[in-house]
Amino acid sequence: LAQASNSAQGLVSKRTGRHEPHCGCSKLCPVLDWASHKIFFPFVVFHHHYHHHFHFHFHFHFFLRFGAFITLSSSKDFPASSVQTRLSQISPPPFSWAIILASTMEPGQEREPGRQLNSEAPPARPAPGPMTEGALSPQRGVEEGLVDRRRMDGQASEFSVHNLPPCLDHEVEFFVPNALNYALGEQVRSETKTVGNFKFKILVFPGGTQMSAGPQVSAFVEAEQRPDLDKRWCFPGVKYQVTMINWLDYRRSVNKGDTWSFCQEGIDRGWHDMVRVAELTPESGWLGGDDNNTLYFRAQCYVRQADHINTSNDYNTKKETGYIGLKNHGATCYMNGLLQSLFHVGEFRKIVYSIPCDEDGNKEQAADEAEGRTPSLIHALQNVFYKLQTSDQAVDCKELMRSFGWDTTDAFTQHDAQELNRILCDRLEEQMKGTPSDGSIKDLFEGEMENYIECINVDYKSKRNETFYDIQLNIKAEDGRELRNIEESLRDFTAEERLDGDNLYEAEGHGKQPAKKGIRFKRFPPVLNLQLKRFHFDLEKMDMVKLNTRFEFQKRLDLSSFAPGAGTYVLYAVLVHNGDVNSGHYYAYIRPNLDGGWLKFDDDNVTPCSEFAAVDDNYAGNDLAIWNYFQIPPKELKTASALTKARIHNAYILVYIREDKANHILEAPDPQTVNPSMVDRCLQEVKDAEARQREKKEQQTKIKIKLIFEKNLMQMTGFWEPSEIPVESIQKMGRDDPVKDLMQAIELQKGVPMQCMALFSLQYRHGNRPVRFSFMNPNDTFRRIPMITQTAPDINDLHLTVLVVAARAYDPATLQLMDKAQPAQLSKWSEDNQLLLIVQYFCPVSQKILTLGCFYMEQTDQIASVVRSGWLASKLKPHIESKTIEPLNGEDMEWRCWEETSATDFSPLDVDNKAKEAQLQTGDVLIWQLGPPQRPADAPPEPERAPDEVPPSFPVNDVCDFAKLRANAVDMNVTLHDYRQPLCVDGVVSNGRWGPPRPTSAAPLMAKKDGQPPSPANATKEESPEEIALSQCVSKFEMPKEKEMKMDLRWLLRHVTGSISREFGLGVPEARIWLFSGPPSSVSDDPLNARMIRNEEPTLKDLLYSYSRRQLHAVQIPELKADPNSTFLCLRFFDSQVREVGCEIIAVNPGGTIQEVLDSASEIVEANPTWGIRTPLRVFEVSDGRLYQKVCKARAYINSLSCVGRSNIFYHSLRVEEDPEANGPPPDTNLWEIAHCDRHSQQTFGQPVLLPLGKGEKSGSIKARCKEKLQVPDSEFKSWRLVRFSRGIRVHLKDDEAWDSEPDCKLYLEHATSGNTAARQSRFNKPLTIRG
Repeated sequence: LAQASNSAQGLVSKRTGRHEPHCGCSKLCPVLDWASHKIFFPFVVFHHHYHHHFHFHFHFHFFLRFGAFITLSSSKDFPASSVQTRLSQISPPPFSWAIILASTMEPGQEREPGRQLNSEAPPARPAPGPMTEGALSPQRGVEEGLVDRRRMDGQASEFSVHNLPPCLDHEVEFFVPNALNYALGEQVRSETKTVGNFKFKILVFPGGTQMSAGPQVSAFVEAEQRPDLDKRWCFPGVKYQVTMINWLDYRRSVNKGDTWSFCQEGIDRGWHDMVRVAELTPESGWLGGDDNNTLYFRAQCYVRQADHINTSNDYNTKKETGYIGLKNHGATCYMNGLLQSLFHVGEFRKIVYSIPCDEDGNKEQAADEAEGRTPSLIHALQNVFYKLQTSDQAVDCKELMRSFGWDTTDAFTQHDAQELNRILCDRLEEQMKGTPSDGSIKDLFEGEMENYIECINVDYKSKRNETFYDIQLNIKAEDGRELRNIEESLRDFTAEERLDGDNLYEAEGHGKQPAKKGIRFKRFPPVLNLQLKRFHFDLEKMDMVKLNTRFEFQKRLDLSSFAPGAGTYVLYAVLVHNGDVNSGHYYAYIRPNLDGGWLKFDDDNVTPCSEFAAVDDNYAGNDLAIWNYFQIPPKELKTASALTKARIHNAYILVYIREDKANHILEAPDPQTVNPSMVDRCLQEVKDAEARQREKKEQQTKIKIKLIFEKNLMQMTGFWEPSEIPVESIQKMGRDDPVKDLMQAIELQKGVPMQCMALFSLQYRHGNRPVRFSFMNPNDTFRRIPMITQTAPDINDLHLTVLVVAARAYDPATLQLMDKAQPAQLSKWSEDNQLLLIVQYFCPVSQKILTLGCFYMEQTDQIASVVRSGWLASKLKPHIESKTIEPLNGEDMEWRCWEETSATDFSPLDVDNKAKEAQLQTGDVLIWQLGPPQRPADAPPEPERAPDEVPPSFPVNDVCDFAKLRANAVDMNVTLHDYRQPLCVDGVVSNGRWGPPRPTSAAPLMAKKDGQPPSPANATKEESPEEIALSQCVSKFEMPKEKEMKMDLRWLLRHVTGSISREFGLGVPEARIWLFSGPPSSVSDDPLNARMIRNEEPTLKDLLYSYSRRQLHAVQIPELKADPNSTFLCLRFFDSQVREVGCEIIAVNPGGTIQEVLDSASEIVEANPTWGIRTPLRVFEVSDGRLYQKVCKARAYINSLSCVGRSNIFYHSLRVEEDPEANGPPPDTNLWEIAHCDRHSQQTFGQPVLLPLGKGEKSGSIKARCKEKLQVPDSEFKSWRLVRFSRGIRVHLKDDEAWDSEPDCKLYLEHATSGNTAARQSRFNKPLTIRG
């Protein structure tokens, strides 16, 4: 046995961290004997003393994947000869045991030579090199001598540090030699590693820190101080990982990770407890290297974004940067970034300032704004720019948004910044026409390019010049290549296309000729806007995606190779989009002065930043993420790829300025010099705003009071609406002033003594919170009286609405005494004894409601005192004389009264009851009517149901009937569609007309009202693109007819359909009218008839549930013979040119087969020979421009169709056409679908083409066959492309390319336009508009 090298210190269990009992040996002896089994490896350790007697204690431990070791100890001494006997009792054969000795000797003591534990054990071999344990815990295995060195030599070489991959680009490696020589608190740093512009090191305390629990190796990631950045620099959300690597088995490495925002105050982050210093030995694997005394570390950092600065609450953007930001009003960050980039172009700001605004118009504008109406675009934009230049606080854009015609929905809808830029400049140019500034925006932003076609063999050229405000650059070329920078993208933009093969150019006078086609730039504008096309329609996903691939852009851009005399441009602004295609955030990096630094404009926050943060950090691409590869076997590591994350913040719009004009273009204008009148107006608006602020502050001490009198109440008509009460005058009183002070002021103004008046204020009631008048105690202060906002159009306009009631002896119109009678002393008002009522009158003949005034009475008076006192008759007299209402005739009539609790809720009152008994209180609204006697209270109520006549009428006998009539009356716009109307999805109709619809100026306007024939004389509005497309169809059907109809929400379904049938003169039963919320052949919405409630016939209100628009679309269904189990199918017939030539509805048994559908379709085709369709037929379904499934097999069941069970059969219809491949396609061909798609959006549309394609057939042949089949004119077809989409790559096929060179491909006919782009936009997203 080899000599143990050190004195006994005791073994420490790595599992428990405690000293094991009787463990006093220093180092483990080499292996004496090894016997193993294929499945299980048992071990036994004997702690022995010098005389080789053993005391052992039975203990069982499990090892990973290998088995167990047993510790035997006891107070008794056992000779070595008895050990094997004892082991065989513990575990009989086939197991055998390896005996490993752990020596316990006193310092300086030597073992007797020649002594052996087991005479059968072979002599010990020389100890091999460094050992690892494989699946055993290496630390415990080495310390306790349980490691088979012969087995572990291979494991060590496999998982040693030599098999680790090289350091990654975001990773730093650090070796710490002489690790055991470091004292507690002594530190050492690695070299600097740079990721982006974040620089970091590994900071190591080999002897531990004062904060660690005992001596432990501590390791940290430390950011490097950045004197080149603002002292408040910060790198937010940095993910980091520190690994202390085990030299012998890197799987045992200690790996820890976290996230931290590194800054000046938090410059390092890490852990104090990596590995205990006591465990640092070569045998444990923590020390290695040439000196066996070196620690090995690696650290990674994933930096998701470049530097920015930490701002505190007292951060002042104006003071720090000289500029201010714009407030975000929901999702307006895209607008804020664009406005900042335009504002800092001094020449553009000067143009905006210089646009004249009419002074009278400005006064009207101020009045409009006070009333909440829309201001002008020029006015609002001037205000925003002037405030950005002169204010110290972030600017509000609400006024500008109102000038756009936007509402709250628009404010919370994010749109495209480039789209807004185009629309804004167009609107500004429109409003600048005829002014001195006309054309100045074009001079600043407009460039010019030339579209050319040049024949190769003959001298013929075709050129067309176009202007542009921005250039849209591809990030990904049409052939799938990723473009790396602006120059490559511009080369791709101007790349020539060869027109040859089947795609020859029709040259006038020369016939078809090979030619080259492309774009040349003629001139670039002084301010060049480049939009990077990061949003792309993925044909495989059939959805929009964002491209986050790396795309570099230069700070100086030489464009001389793209246009003569173009010169050099310098980068001025970078508009960044952070997010994905569905959501995100815009912000801008701008250099207001090219000699200065970059600033980040993020809504209302403006901060300085580095050039790297503004430019390099926005190239996009993929960044290396944190990757713990220390558990991966070496063989897998060789092929494994590092984890990456896409950088979702990247440049979207780049603004370059011509270098030789940059100083002039960016020079900030003096608004006083450019437009003094605008400055005066803006200053006045600032003063007005300050006055409003003072008024708001004044509201804290004063209160605004709107005074109304009885004569103001008498001007009201209709049901009680407090917000419509006319205001007589406005007073301001202190909040701590008593109400009697206001009464004194009214006395001085109107001459009515205080004793003869009482004041009442509008207040909320409890319960359903109606607004009613409440008595104001003269001794109360105004602070005690709550204010309400329901009567104010502006919620910030807090005020009290006070009704001044004079005694009845005073004329309500003049407040003069009408006779010498002593007026009532209303100052003695008591709520317990008196009450005030608002009295109205309803005339059932004229169906008008008049407010007669206010009537005060005693609580003990009968309600009928309003009539018996003669007050009601006197109030009605002038209205009868003016014939506003019918004269009173009370011979067989009686007075009836209701309390109005809301516009739809009325409680009948017994007029003989006293006010107190009826629980009336001040402010209640009573409506009187002279009518037939009231039904007895115990009489059963009449069932409320609609009459049977069509259209039904609901009698109005009293105010309750009138309220119901008012609440349920609606004006409906009804459009009648022919069931044969062709399918029209997104404005696209299969009518054989290709290209954009004809201009409306070239088409006669079509009147749809009342079904009149088209003629310019009776046209009331322009045709929509859908109407134009429908009018060009070859099928026979009636165009939609539109009428306005008055309906009642209480009408039953049969009343609605019956009224429509009668109004349009259909003369069909109500059941054959189907109602829809939109055109049934254009939208997939189900019929409204399908909305049944508890098996009862629905009302019009039920039909319009959750449907706010007052519009109905009706379809007359043909009369069909069908049993109750039948289902309806809509068959749309297409000819060989894929034009819809007819449409019919059939009734079939859903349990039948498709053959039954084909049989019915054949009968229809034979009955309509003009369609030009021959049998046999085939049928299939089309959804969103693609085949829903392959051609339906005749043996398939009808209920397997997706359209079965769909209520809207007109949209979910079947396509029927002639089947030229009924007997199978030609040899070596397959029937293939070729769909139509839009080049701009890549969205499919229309009806796909089915063609048998041969293996290896050329693209030119396929295009020619499509052109011939669809009968597309040459002028239109020359802009079409055949596109193949396979494995996520879209390729434009040239004429000599085979269509099937890629597996699992899809083919598309790509159009320059789908025929109605506006309709497609409206379906998939809300378009951005500026309506102001």
